[in-house]
This record gives sequence, structure tokens and C-alpha cells, in this order.
Amino acid sequence: MFSLQGTGVGSGIAIGPAYVIQQSVTAAAMRRVEEDQIDQEIERLEAALKTTSERLAKTRGDVPDNAPKEIAAFLDAHIMMVDDPTLRDATVEIIQDHQFSAESALIMHRNQLAEIFENMEDEYLRSKKDDVDQVIQQILQQLVFSDDGEQNELNDSLDGCILVAHDLTPADTVHFMGMNMSAFVTNLGSPISHVAILAGSLKIPAVVGLHGAVRHIAHGTNVAVDARTGEVIVDPDEETLKILYARREEYERHQSELLALKDLDAVTRDGEKVTLLANVELPEDIEHALNSGAVGVGLYRTEYLFMNRVQLPTEEEQFEAYKEVVKSLEQVTIRTLDLGADKQVDGGRKQGNVAINPALGLRAVRFCLRSVDIFRTQLRAIYRASAFGEVQCLIPMLSNLDEIKQVTALIDEVKRDLDSENVVYDPTVKIGGMIEVPAAAITADQFAQALDFLSVGTNDLIQYTLAIDRVDDDVNYLYDPLHSSILRLIKNVLDAGTKYDIPVSLCGEMASDSRYTRLLLGMGLRIFSMDPGAIPEVKQIIRQSDVFSTLDYVDKIMTCPDSARRLDWLSHLNVAEVSVLQTARVQS
Repeated sequence: MFSLQGTGVGSGIAIGPAYVIQQSVTAAAMRRVEEDQIDQEIERLEAALKTTSERLAKTRGDVPDNAPKEIAAFLDAHIMMVDDPTLRDATVEIIQDHQFSAESALIMHRNQLAEIFENMEDEYLRSKKDDVDQVIQQILQQLVFSDDGEQNELNDSLDGCILVAHDLTPADTVHFMGMNMSAFVTNLGSPISHVAILAGSLKIPAVVGLHGAVRHIAHGTNVAVDARTGEVIVDPDEETLKILYARREEYERHQSELLALKDLDAVTRDGEKVTLLANVELPEDIEHALNSGAVGVGLYRTEYLFMNRVQLPTEEEQFEAYKEVVKSLEQVTIRTLDLGADKQVDGGRKQGNVAINPALGLRAVRFCLRSVDIFRTQLRAIYRASAFGEVQCLIPMLSNLDEIKQVTALIDEVKRDLDSENVVYDPTVKIGGMIEVPAAAITADQFAQALDFLSVGTNDLIQYTLAIDRVDDDVNYLYDPLHSSILRLIKNVLDAGTKYDIPVSLCGEMASDSRYTRLLLGMGLRIFSMDPGAIPEVKQIIRQSDVFSTLDYVDKIMTCPDSARRLDWLSHLNVAEVSVLQTARVQS
């Protein structure tokens, strides 16, 4: 018996035999061709592109009606990438200039794209490298196996099996959905990759990001997958199996309890009302948010409209997407475009060099104020959508008040244009700012006086404050939401909201992590925005909490200089609240 550690996604625990599939063909040797073979290689490439597109389209047509909507959306994106003429043209250019085979040229182009994506600061956009990998893999499959047909199609039943693979594409997932796999394990993937999103939609356990460790799992070996811990146990012994079965039974009981909370209010035991909102990226996410008990959207990321395409989305296209979300929920906070100079692909790009340090470059509001035409189009679409429900507009990465003045001036201009065109909209749309730059958090009182609401983006705030990239394996151990500086900055923003009587939400991953729920309640947070799947768990903790009883622990955590002791106090806080709840149950 031995265990492997990755990132747990989806939910639950699965135990079963491993079904190992080999998919990666990017390790193919770089091969040159003779000059008179160049045309033949171009023809091979074009044939592979055509076949891949056709196969994806067929798979798209085979998506079951009851399948998660995300699958169809991901397949559409992959089809669009395969059909994009720039993919074909860039690869052909490499074939002609370097006399590489079609496979070699395609891999070289993939490496060029991967380098661009890896330099992106935004984690969501950086994860789009997975799409490139998956699309290139599918085209390579056609090139490598087209002559002998030995593509190793998987046609067996996966009933009760743990699927083990280098990576999974949306097309793979459609294929395997009907084969009753109980879980999957992959080398690639991150918490926000497509494979992770699909695991959540399918409500199955999975572990991703094992970085090559799946080579240690032999076909047919008994494997246990724990999505909560990210642990993969290979060939567990009897005692371990007994523990895992008990843990799985407890998990299933807990999920039943959470389902019963869907329509109940998020209110603490001492009467503090809390608002639970959802973070969404696709209109298809709204159903998940509603089913989880969200009362609105606290962060609607609009970047997806600009991804996996060459042309910018039109005002009408954006308007229709925003309207669909706004009509579904009571309140929707739409974050304006968070792209930047480092995002050199897809519809939001500007021609130019990749930023040397994209984290500190032309991104988010800086990009929008430089690319006014793109920004104006988005603002028009947002304001038009406001006619169909309560809309708030959230501006990312603010660092000074001059940016707010420029944004509001442009909004006033957009409103005048809409008035002159007799377009219906809500003139009282609230304008808020994301506090994710330390400068903004320190001067939160000034921002609170200039805006209608604030939203703390802890993901970037932590990275900027601690000067680390949490997805960099060399330094991610320094990523610490409990660092005294982070807690003080968050508290400063919350206090500014209280002083100037404006709402403050928190929309980073700290809001989704139930370990921090009671701490944040004690610090004064009353509006949480998170991944829809985290809402039931957080709601249960809120309903079991007494804010007054957290205050002593919160003070100890915020003033303690030692990181290990802060974790101890956090554990004491959570355990103490459970003990109080148990005592109350006994007394009742």
C-alpha cells in the first residue's frame, strides 16, 4: 500500500479497480522532412484538423440531455479552437520554415502557446493552457494513428472503476459518462481546470494534478480516491479500507443533511443574517447556483466571452449573456473585463509583446481604460441588461481614486448615449470596486467614500501582499490566508464599509473554505460570494455559529505573530463552536 497526493476536486470517496488509459502523444520525437514532402505534411495536418473537428462535432451531438451544460460549452470551445484558421496557419508556417513534420510543427506551436498562457497572472486564464493541450492532443491522435488505426479506443464498461489518465478532455468525459466510472485520477489539471469543473458537475470524486505520479498505478490495482483530501491510496490494506468505508458513509450522511438546508436562511444562532452569493463564469452555472441555495451572484466573471475566439464579442452577444443571468437571480454583480497585455490570445488581445511581469502590468481596469472601445461596449451591454433585474457593476484591480473618476466618467457617457437612443436601463446601477491590491486595502476608507460597495478579492490580495504565486510549486508553501497582514487588510476593508455604511463582500477562495467561515464572521463579514458547490457547507456552519462567542478567538488569531499558533487558534475556534452546539442540543 502507498499513497499519492494531488488536488482533490468533485466530491466524495470512491474505491475500485484502476482502469489505466494512455493518451499523451506529445512526447513524439521531433522529425524533419524533405523539402518535397512539405506539401504532403500540410495535407496531413489539414486532414487531421478536419477529422478532429468532425469527431468533436459528433461527440457534441451525442451529449445526453441530462448531462451538465458545462460539457456542451467546453466541447463548443474546443471545436472553435480546432476550426480557428490561426491554428492551421501558424502550424503550416512552422512546417514550411523549418521543414518539420506536421506532428513536430504542431507540438512546437503548442509549446509557443503554452509559454504565453503560463505567463498570465490570472489563474483562470492561465488554466486555459489545458484547453490548448487537450485540443492539440486530439489532433495529434489523428496524425499519429491515422495510418495504422491503432487509436486504442476504450469500449469496455467502466462500471465501478477508477479511470486513470494523463488528462481528460470534455469529449473524453462525454464518452466515459455513460460507462459508469466511479472516479478519475489525472496527471494534469488544477482546481479551476475544465476537468475539475466537470467533476463538480458530475458530483464524482477525482484527484488531479498528480504531475506524472499516475505511472505508479497499475491497471486493475485496487485504488481509493478521496476528493476532500486529494489523496489516492493504491492497494489499500483491510484496515485502511474499513476506515475509508466509514468515512464515505459519514460523507453521504453529511450530504443528505446539507440538501435539507437549501431553502433555509443563512442566519447565525445569535440572529446575525448572512448573504450567500455565488461566483459564476458561464450562464450555465446559474442552475448550479440556484440548486445550491445562492440568493444572487456576487461575482460574474465575464472573461469567458472573450476566450477561445479571434473576434471580440459584440455588444449584442454580451447583452444576451448578461441578460440570461440577470433574469435568473435577484441580484447579479458583473465584474468588468479582467484581461491584460499578457493575454495575447483570444478576443481580448492587443497585438504586442508579452508583459515582462504580467502581475504588475496592463490588466483589468488598466487594460479597460486603455482600450476604451472594448470597455464602452461592455458597459453598454451591462447597463442594457440592468433593465431585466438588479445589476451591480464591479471594477477589478483598482489601485487609486483617479481610476474610479475615469470609470465613472465613461459610465456617464454611456448612460447619455443610451438615453439619446431611448434604450431602457436602470440608471441607479451600483458601482463597486474589487479590493485586491494592498494599496486599495490600506486606503479602503477612501474607496468606501467613492463607491457604492466593495468586494475583497483574497486570491490576488494574498499573492500581491506576500509576493508569491500560489501555483508555483517552489513558493506556494508561503501562500497563507491567515498571515497577519492579510487578516489586517481584510479587517481594514470591513471596518471602512461599516464606517461609511456600504456593503462589503468577500469573493476569493477564503469565502469558499469552510475553515475560515467563523473567523470571517467574527471579523464582521456578512456577505460571502463563493463557488456554488461550497454554499451548503458554509451555510451549515453559519447556522451552527454564535458570532459573539467567536470574538475572543478572532482577536487571538489576528494578534498572534506565530503562524503555527494562528492555525491552532483557528482549530480551537471551530472546535469550540461545535462543542457549544452540542451542549445546546443536550440542553434542548
